[in-house]
Amino acid sequence: VETPPTLYDPAQENDKPDKELEDDKDKDEEEQDDGDDDDDDDDDDDDNGGNGGKTGRLRMYCENKFYWQGKDTCKDWCLEAKSCKSGAGLEVQKCSGTSMQKWKKDGNVLRPACSSKLCVADGELKSDSISLDGLSSGGNFEIKKFGGCMTQQHHPRSNEPVSFRDCDKARRSKTNRWEWK
Repeated sequence: VETPPTLYDPAQENDKPDKELEDDKDKDEEEQDDGDDDDDDDDDDDDNGGNGGKTGRLRMYCENKFYWQGKDTCKDWCLEAKSCKSGAGLEVQKCSGTSMQKWKKDGNVLRPACSSKLCVADGELKSDSISLDGLSSGGNFEIKKFGGCMTQQHHPRSNEPVSFRDCDKARRSKTNRWEWK
């Protein structure tokens, strides 16, 4: 009796059971290096460490000689998100203990402390990673994007919306600079 020729069957090439094959595939996926050596959700290595890995308040930089609202003393005005959701507006409020005034520098991305998936965009929070120019870890600094400086309309008052506006106008009213508090 003659035996029929054996046909090539790739499934027989590996003698491992299906479960072991799935485990090997999972290990391969885990071992892939994406170049991101930190624990946050972005593609850089800073682990939200741009301002020392801490959260802090962003305060509008002020000197008494600015005479905001005609006064020779500076109130502390901080950047505040209206909520921790995409689309939430940004405004200036008197600095307080609210968590909506806490921020973290993630590379050149400014994120609310309440979410590593949201970032500051033009006048609101977005589910994104929008890189800003000038965001610093210390001193006072201008934050720029979208052709403007992050500011509100004029000398600060509670509830005024913050967005990226004409830098020259912001510099004239001295509302163009921020600092970590």
